Amino acid sequence: MLLMVVLLLATGCGSAASPDDPRSTADASRTVWELRYLLLDHYPAFAYCDPDYYPVARRDEQSAADQWWGGVDRQSPEMRAILAHHGLREPLTDEQRLAAYRDHKKLNVIVMTAFPGGYQYELSISASGGEPDQTVAGQVTAAGDVREGSRLRRPGGCPICLEADARIATPGGDVPVDRVQPGDVVWTLDAAGRRTAAAVERVVSRPTPGPHLMLHLSLSDGRVLVAAGAHPAADGEYLRQLRIGQRYDGAVVVSIVWVTSTASATFDILPAGATGAYWANGILIGSTLMSTGM
Repeated sequence: MLLMVVLLLATGCGSAASPDDPRSTADASRTVWELRYLLLDHYPAFAYCDPDYYPVARRDEQSAADQWWGGVDRQSPEMRAILAHHGLREPLTDEQRLAAYRDHKKLNVIVMTAFPGGYQYELSISASGGEPDQTVAGQVTAAGDVREGSRLRRPGGCPICLEADARIATPGGDVPVDRVQPGDVVWTLDAAGRRTAAAVERVVSRPTPGPHLMLHLSLSDGRVLVAAGAHPAADGEYLRQLRIGQRYDGAVVVSIVWVTSTASATFDILPAGATGAYWANGILIGSTLMSTGM
């Protein structure tokens, strides 16, 4: 149903932010980003849902890398670690920007929570050399000592839907998507592009395979949505195809970045009618159920 490309190394949902502080304690010997690289080396079966490669591979990952590079803080601890890891110096070539972007996605999908002397970590691996299907948790000290605590089987497809707390516009007010049921009435667009009320025909909750990346979209009028990059936009394209400065739903895209999520499922709905469109957090989007038949 979904084409998932899993990057293995020798590389939907509430989000978990990564600490920016480069040291976990005063005497730490490695930054959190260096420790993430250490974990990638420690787990050769590391796997994740690359948001640029599902449900179909995008043809312009280089463009996504170039846009990311254009807005990144080159002096951030993450960027210093990436450049040092590859021995890169500016200006970067196209290939080097792409390599840095790919590392950025891998590093950020690893959940790190600081504690005295190190970090608790959570990541996904593939038990059979394919899709991510196990969640691994443990601790890594500031000195680089990895202490695995548990492995939990967590099969599930890559996220293509919304965070559970995304609020869906209805005639009676906004409702979290995980509370919407078939038969509930929501706002949608008719074939002529007019806002109209319609009953929900289908609802889906899709498990995720562990830590994954979601798209954080911000518009110029203050509207914000966290959703899978593979979720349809209102025009039928994917949300991941939006670009900074582009007009969308009566506003301008001001920010579009990947954020880490550890939620166990993502959600979607299908309103009755010709378009399947609806509003989530006030932003008009499409429905995966309109085209995939999930």
